[in-house]
Amino acid sequence: MQDEILGIILKNIRHCATEEEKAALLRWLENSEENRRFYSLFLANYSLHETISSEDLGRNSESMIARLNARIDAAESRRRRTLPRRSFLYAFAALAALVIGFFAVRGPLTNGPGVDEIPMELVANSTQETIHMVLDDGTRVYLRPGAEIRYNVSTLPGSREVNLQGDAYFDVSHNEAKPFIVHTDNIGIRVLGTAFSVSAAPEVSQVVLERGSVRLVSREGVSMVSLSPNQKATYRAVTGDVRVEPVYATAFVTDKYSLMAMSDVTLAQMVSKLSATFHRKISCKGGDTEKHYNLAFLKSDSLEDVLSILEYMTGAECEIE
Repeated sequence: MQDEILGIILKNIRHCATEEEKAALLRWLENSEENRRFYSLFLANYSLHETISSEDLGRNSESMIARLNARIDAAESRRRRTLPRRSFLYAFAALAALVIGFFAVRGPLTNGPGVDEIPMELVANSTQETIHMVLDDGTRVYLRPGAEIRYNVSTLPGSREVNLQGDAYFDVSHNEAKPFIVHTDNIGIRVLGTAFSVSAAPEVSQVVLERGSVRLVSREGVSMVSLSPNQKATYRAVTGDVRVEPVYATAFVTDKYSLMAMSDVTLAQMVSKLSATFHRKISCKGGDTEKHYNLAFLKSDSLEDVLSILEYMTGAECEIE
């Protein structure tokens, strides 16, 4: 089973796993906290555009699992935070982006092509921790406790639509042909490929841009303001005012989401940053040294977990010295 688990995880993400495979994956997740942490971290960094091919995965999965298991065995004696079973089962459903709600929103969500009925999937975070998930287009989403998203990023012809209540951080997969649009109760945020956080409440919406660019639009589709990196926009529904001010976006996101993120970095740059963050010396051999990657992880994740994902993304073999 161990040498097949990565393939089952991928099939589950792509919504093509059988009921038997889903049951096997759930048993593997219930087997240990380490398995659950690895799965969560894997999903946070999974992208169709950034990971190795399925053919490479088939060749490398056995050694990948062996290295992961060796790290799990070595870390067994260390005390880890335990996720309550009830919370874990909910987080599992959310992280796997399973359909826990499926319904139709009537009327167009944008001023683009009109759609009478838009099918939307629903994920809500009822845990006490930030959870992360990957949408069908490769976009990564970090949901704060109490946050809820309804989304359709795969079947609409001209856009990717998300409705948000609460706080979330988005790392959007680039697609010029299909803009990514986040709707709150009072505004819309339109992007192509970028990273930003949104705080959505009935009276006030706040957007902090980390990289790329976003445009805020009214519910009627009227453009209000465009943001550059390290800017924060606050929209108040009562007055209709938009206030833009500077902010150190990386620090803001790190503090609010306990999230560490690296964008457009090489393998060597990731290793250097991880060494400095965890105060450990890391050596890696093999892998694509020229390719650039995006890596995100929670501050509570262990170095062993993060390196397992780094190895999967790059094909390298890494050791903690």
